Amino acid sequence: MRICLVSKALWPFSGGDVAAYTTRMARAFAEAGHEVHVLTASQPGLDAGGATELPGVRIHTVEELQGGFAGAFSHAPVRHAMKVYTALRKLHAQHPFDFIEFPEQQCEGAFSLRAKRTLGHFASAVLAVRLHTPTAEIQRLNRVAALTLDTAQQEFLEAASLREADLLLSPTRALLDRLGPATTGVVVPYPFALPSKPTTAHRQPETPPSVLYAGPLEYRKGVHLLIDAMQALFERGLLAEVRLIGDDTPTGPGGRSLRAWLERRIDPAWKDRFHFEPHRADTGRALATAAVCCFPSLWDNLPHEFLEAMATGCLVVASDAGGMAEVVEEGRSGLLFHSGDVAHLIAVLEKALGTAAPRESAREHAPARIAAGCAPASIVKQVEAAVAGAAPKRHQGPPKPSARTTGANAPLVSFLVPYYNMGRYLPETLRSIRAQTFTDYEIVLVDDGSTDEESRALLDTLQALDLRIIRKRNGGLSSARNAGLRVARGRYILPLDPDDLIEPTFLEKTVSVMEDSPGLAYVTSLVAYFRESPENIVGGWIPSGLDRDALWVVNVASTCTALMERRLVEELGGYDEWLTSYEDWDVFSRMAERGLTGSVIPEPLFLYRLRSDSMTHTLRLTERQQMLSYLSNKHPTLALDPGRSLRIREGEAHRMEARLLAEVAAATPPPWMNRVADRVNGTLKRFDFLHHTLKSAARLVAPDESRPIRHQLMDRLRKKPGRTR
Repeated sequence: MRICLVSKALWPFSGGDVAAYTTRMARAFAEAGHEVHVLTASQPGLDAGGATELPGVRIHTVEELQGGFAGAFSHAPVRHAMKVYTALRKLHAQHPFDFIEFPEQQCEGAFSLRAKRTLGHFASAVLAVRLHTPTAEIQRLNRVAALTLDTAQQEFLEAASLREADLLLSPTRALLDRLGPATTGVVVPYPFALPSKPTTAHRQPETPPSVLYAGPLEYRKGVHLLIDAMQALFERGLLAEVRLIGDDTPTGPGGRSLRAWLERRIDPAWKDRFHFEPHRADTGRALATAAVCCFPSLWDNLPHEFLEAMATGCLVVASDAGGMAEVVEEGRSGLLFHSGDVAHLIAVLEKALGTAAPRESAREHAPARIAAGCAPASIVKQVEAAVAGAAPKRHQGPPKPSARTTGANAPLVSFLVPYYNMGRYLPETLRSIRAQTFTDYEIVLVDDGSTDEESRALLDTLQALDLRIIRKRNGGLSSARNAGLRVARGRYILPLDPDDLIEPTFLEKTVSVMEDSPGLAYVTSLVAYFRESPENIVGGWIPSGLDRDALWVVNVASTCTALMERRLVEELGGYDEWLTSYEDWDVFSRMAERGLTGSVIPEPLFLYRLRSDSMTHTLRLTERQQMLSYLSNKHPTLALDPGRSLRIREGEAHRMEARLLAEVAAATPPPWMNRVADRVNGTLKRFDFLHHTLKSAARLVAPDESRPIRHQLMDRLRKKPGRTR
């Protein structure tokens, strides 16, 4: 097979379980005779040492995103996922792969997987996701409750990757079970080759004996349980030391240093018996001198350090929660204790350190256990069998462009274009519609009582076979959309505002996905921003889809421009005419409440015009708050996990608070700086749970996105009646 393993991290140039796995798996595939490529991020030492560490493996690195659209990716993992997709398309064209594998962590494969489902890319390859432990589970185990919209999107994309993969590989049954019955996959352990020179015969435990923990200092790893258990044993007279090898993480209480929290748990009487050491690429020497290697995780998958400890014949004391219990043979190749039970851990450690029998048994049986279950050649054969049995989720490709429908025959798609005093922009929008490669459509233009004479006069010049103009009294955006919906003849509708544009293949690609995926509620695309010319992209937006928890906080589904089945929108009741804005958000919320899903094509096919006089910029703060409250009240059961929604809202509120305070501090000279900052801070703290109120406040301060907030804030301070500089 021609194989590509995708991983941002690669051992020994980066640490972590994903990095270690990718290197071992690449070596195993290459030794089995496969053509192996690795797509990774640039990292120190990779250029010089890559060929040495991975002989016979071709290593490629992603490149930075170019152009204004790169500004759409504010969150590093999502930005890297787009880099992966961009690089992988080029690699696949040069080396058509049979098998491509992504880790689920960091959503690295999100856009590539979606591209296969929507655009037919990578059609010749089986696209697999290798489970390690999803970010949402890691955060939950670490008791990290803080959540921003960025991290929520990452979690959503990781979950989507599991659903959209052709093949899901898990190293343990425990991980599949933890993710729920809806997650189906094939259990294939991690590969692990025993050292070429066995270390079991050369083990020389230190005196006094040492208990070793190796791995990141994270709350989920249960290191605090080990510290508490060992202090209890010290009080009983045990003479031993504890070595904690791993880097600190901010998973302590309040997001602070876990190491500092652990150190505070240590009684001064025993402080000298605990030794904190930084992460090291090779823990072999430490393992060779340890009497016991303890992995006290609250729940864990299959840590690299755990496999390494067993492979060297060190006695492992491990938690029974998770994948380690699937490897350890109790009393033979290691010892298990009940997860979270300090009393039981004390008893097991006492047994491990008190007698030689468990250590001798582990020395004899643990390496054989790893050799039997994790032999690289065997793992390769298991992956080969899984790939052979996978049913790739193929895409049929775009439909052939059809001739424009005329006469009595109904078109497939009806464009709904609401129009109010937009004569300046409408011709360009109509040109973008008529440039579509898929031509079975009609244009329904609804004049919502325009008052501008030039805009009204323009309509009289637009007679065309593909265009129907509906004139009505002004009723607002929702009213205009409903008027178009009532006369639309297409099976699908595509709302498009008269100042926005779409790429020529938008209709072709969205229709193809909708026709190929029965049951989808809508299909949309990534969004690119422009101001005057669509040739000059200045940013963008990445819709997630129908993440119900996030959707309760902000519209993460799509812009209004999404292909939808007309009958579905009619069944949903059309657009809520009480809403003067956010009417599309309301429609997507009703879709989500029905349990429906949408799809986002991973290309910026929709071009959104940024205007300082747009409705979202000119909407008054009180009006915006009224509508947001109306939406929340209308959809009280939208969120599947309201607590998660509130955490997202809280995270966005505090991020906006930090941004506003930073701008105020940069803009305002003393002594006004402190007074204004205190006023802003106090106001925000009273309303920090209202993300959209904060966002609206920011827009009121900065309605012109072309100028920094601090300049506009100073302008407003100068214009304030009675205000002196």
